[in-house]
Amino acid sequence: MDFAHEALSLPLVTSDRYLLETLRPYCEEAAKARRTAAGSLRASVENEIYRLLPHGRANVETVARALGVSPRTLARKLAEEGTNFAKLIADLRRTLSLQYIREPNFTVAQIAWLLGYERPESFTHAFRRWAGRSPSQVRSASDTESVGAKMQNFGA
Repeated sequence: MDFAHEALSLPLVTSDRYLLETLRPYCEEAAKARRTAAGSLRASVENEIYRLLPHGRANVETVARALGVSPRTLARKLAEEGTNFAKLIADLRRTLSLQYIREPNFTVAQIAWLLGYERPESFTHAFRRWAGRSPSQVRSASDTESVGAKMQNFGA
C-alpha cells in the first residue's frame, strides 16, 4: 500500500492525542497481562481496538480497513493465531475494566465509555458477569487482586 506524501500530512480528524496518551499506560499494562507477542497480528489488532474503543468504533470492519486487509482475511489470520475478533474485544474490555476500576478518578460511566459501551448499565452487567460483583462493589471492597485473578480466568 502506497500513500502520497500529501496524504501523510493530512490531519487525522478523529484522533485524540491527549486521550491516547492518558490511556497508553493502561493499554500497555493490559498487553503485558495477556502476554501478547509483539509484532503479531493480534498485537496490531489490539492496538487498533485500544484506539477505537472509546469512540465506540471498535468493529471488525474498521480494524480490518485500518490494517489494510478484508474482514474475512483478518478473521482467517486471527484464527491461525488461535483467536477471533470477538474474543480479543472481550479480553481487552475485561483486562482494561479492572485497571480502570482501580483508578478512583474514573466513574463507572467514564469506564463504560472508555471501553466502548453505549450505556453504563451494559458495562456493569458485563463486569458483574466477569467478576461476580458490580464495579462499585469491587471498588469499595479494595480486593481487586482476587477479582483480577477471577477475571483473568473467565475466558480461559
